[in-house]
Amino acid sequence: MKNLRLYTLLALLMTGISASAYDFYSICPTGQKLGYIITSYDPPEVLLESMFDLVDYVGGVTIPETVNYNSVDYTVVAIGADAFNKGCFSNDLSGSLVIPNTVRLIGPRAFLGCWFTGSLVIPNSVISIGEWAFHNCKRFSSLTLSESLVEINNNAFDLCENFRGDLVIPESVEYIGFNGFNECGFDGTLYLPPKMTLIESGCFEACYGFSSINIPEGVTYIGYCAFEFLHKPTELELPSTVTEIEGGAFRNLFRLTSMTVKASYPPYIWDDTFERVNRNIPIYIPKGTIEDYGNAEYWSEFFNYIEVDFDGVDEQENLITTIYPNPAVDRIRINGVEAVEVQVYNALGQLVKTVHDTNEIPVSDLPQGVYLLRIADAEGRNHTARVAVKE
Repeated sequence: MKNLRLYTLLALLMTGISASAYDFYSICPTGQKLGYIITSYDPPEVLLESMFDLVDYVGGVTIPETVNYNSVDYTVVAIGADAFNKGCFSNDLSGSLVIPNTVRLIGPRAFLGCWFTGSLVIPNSVISIGEWAFHNCKRFSSLTLSESLVEINNNAFDLCENFRGDLVIPESVEYIGFNGFNECGFDGTLYLPPKMTLIESGCFEACYGFSSINIPEGVTYIGYCAFEFLHKPTELELPSTVTEIEGGAFRNLFRLTSMTVKASYPPYIWDDTFERVNRNIPIYIPKGTIEDYGNAEYWSEFFNYIEVDFDGVDEQENLITTIYPNPAVDRIRINGVEAVEVQVYNALGQLVKTVHDTNEIPVSDLPQGVYLLRIADAEGRNHTARVAVKE
């Protein structure tokens, strides 16, 4: 019976019933006239269908947990499609929005364009947020999501540009739709849940303020422009499970100074997946995979691969600060270690040069191409890196 009621609610949310279909109306605690549809008589439950008289309304809205009709108390369990989306962006909705901890579903476009202020708290009873539900709600200052939330649908928080702080997606969330948080203003860390296996296109595009992002193990696919225009992150780690990253996904992350890719086989990427990312930054990859990455399409454009034992060796022990210049014409310099021996291999895996006790390697005698360096340092550690030689 509970599942049947849930399916009924979902059907009502998807149809977007007009205001004339409401069963009754009631005055809420903040004085607004709200219309309701009865979705169940046993137990008594209603869907908030619409708000009346928006043209003359100024202030915040508190949605009640229950409403009384014909001497029966009905629990408010859903907010319908377009419930507040009737031109409210043209009014001064300068107060707060309070959603009760009885609501399970928030329908498509429910608060589209509503310029409420203050914090937006999605109560822990909510399991689904519909498409465009809070699109263009520009004035909310922070967001707290329901710990029971399962899905955030397309464009749900698109253009909520005044959000600040961290964005913590609860562990219960399994799906975030296209442009789910496009152009949101968070300025902290993005924490993604462990149940996510794909990140849809544009999901966090143009969230300029994120200082760092945390992509969990289990993610296999990252969509088009998913993280484009994140200007602040300096490090990026991709989990071992990633197999495909679409075009523009990490475009314009021009402040990256290092990247870690834990996949044992290079994920499929497009020519613009990492557009405007510095090709000289160190990229830490699993031991034994440098030839695969060096020969993979578009991954081969990066020059500074460093193999790491992710199963137990401290990767910081294998870091090389820089190889400069890269690409090189006459000579390169290795910074960050004291090199005892450097072996230079061509793209065919042939040893073409060996030098000892120097951090400067002449390369003017080498044909144009990409070369692998195997470096033994004075402390007995081994390093690998790639360099491009130009004529």
